[in-house]
Amino acid sequence: MTGEAPRFAVVGRVNKGKSSIVATLAEDDSVRIDPRPGTTTECREYPVRLDGRTLFVLVDTPGFEDAPRALEWLRRRETTAAERPARVEEFVRAHAGGDDFAQERRLLAPILAGASVLYVVDGAHPFRPNYEAEMEILRWTGRPGMALVNRIGEGDHGAEWHRALDQYFKVVRDFDAFSVTFEERLALLRAFRELRPEWRRAVDEALGALEAERRRRRDAAALEIADLLADALTHVEEVSLDSEGEISGERERLERSFHGALRAREAKARARVEAIYAHQAARFVEEDLGRPLLERDLFAEETWRLLGLGPGEILAAGALAGAGAGGVIDAAVGGASVLAGTLLGGAVGAGAALYGMGRRFARVRQVGAEGILGLATSLRRAFGSGKRFRIGPHAGPNFPWVVLDRALLHYRAVATRTHARRGAIPVQGGGEAGLVAGLERGERRALETAFRRLRRRWADPPREERDAIARALGPVLGRLDAGGEG
Repeated sequence: MTGEAPRFAVVGRVNKGKSSIVATLAEDDSVRIDPRPGTTTECREYPVRLDGRTLFVLVDTPGFEDAPRALEWLRRRETTAAERPARVEEFVRAHAGGDDFAQERRLLAPILAGASVLYVVDGAHPFRPNYEAEMEILRWTGRPGMALVNRIGEGDHGAEWHRALDQYFKVVRDFDAFSVTFEERLALLRAFRELRPEWRRAVDEALGALEAERRRRRDAAALEIADLLADALTHVEEVSLDSEGEISGERERLERSFHGALRAREAKARARVEAIYAHQAARFVEEDLGRPLLERDLFAEETWRLLGLGPGEILAAGALAGAGAGGVIDAAVGGASVLAGTLLGGAVGAGAALYGMGRRFARVRQVGAEGILGLATSLRRAFGSGKRFRIGPHAGPNFPWVVLDRALLHYRAVATRTHARRGAIPVQGGGEAGLVAGLERGERRALETAFRRLRRRWADPPREERDAIARALGPVLGRLDAGGEG
């Protein structure tokens, strides 16, 4: 980036959402946000950096403390309008080192040093004349500024705030730090491009870098979700038993182990997606609604009933053609047999109940059943007299669509949540059919093709199928992070 990065001082009265706006614009959840007034007592800078470059700097400032008295001090010394910035500088010098006007001195310092002004008010409360002193002082600095009408609460007094602010600022915007979109954030930068002509080149570079970073994050998230799907579709586990008949007795333990591994893999993917979007202070959880939401267990019956694709949609996507070839539970030395939808218990049973067809979801084969006597002997020596059984992969035709639906719900929550939101964030589903039901036909076909190929080659899953899934997901994630339904 050429020249010095643009700097913005976020100013206003205490407890009006300044720190929330800084956290959102800087995408930094280390910014302290507290409903108690006076949390910010010193100026703190938050540089927005990408690839080692500082795009712009946000300065979180303390709130005005006694603006009417400070304005009175300035007016007693006024000569001409051209000298007003000098009078503000004189005000800061005159009170340096003392307790009087401490907050005003701190918030004015970065503005006098060249920062532009982002003046924040709370549109949920009525405009009062005593705010005019704050706006007049900011006008005396001579720095270009923009006003943001934030809303903290249920009231709506935005119209009267706009009428007042329009008299002091060239640009006045409504800005909700908790729900603002990426495009609305960029719009603020574009506005300052016009307010500060000397910043145009730097702002253009910042805009280009932020848009490129958004694409990079989307591509990285698509790869994470593709890796999750590939790993889930090809996951297998091995167990050593004396005979095939013992599998029934081991069913509960095998279910816990197999499903636990898949749940852990899903949790890992979620954490990585959250890291891509720099979320550390937020926790994405379910709402108490009668629809499938994120914290529902991956294998809960309700999740299988409400997420993923319906039977007709699976048929249309060609999932049934791949289900028979993909759902294999391979196992150890000797013959082969089949468990008709019983081994994976309640999870797969929920899928079977969904379709009501009693479809085969799992097979058990002994590892090396087609193999050589010497290999069988060596395996017996290695594992004792027991036989080695391989469990997996999951064969449910709706399984990858349920995993994908949950991943898309999570992605939408992460990509569209601002960094002003902390703690537990509810993740609302996209309706009873989830999100995958809304995918375009070509997207669904491309995904199902990749799912089938992965299931066929579970022992050596090709990287190109993961890449194909990521490519198919790119446009889907683009619609979601723009606020769409997939």
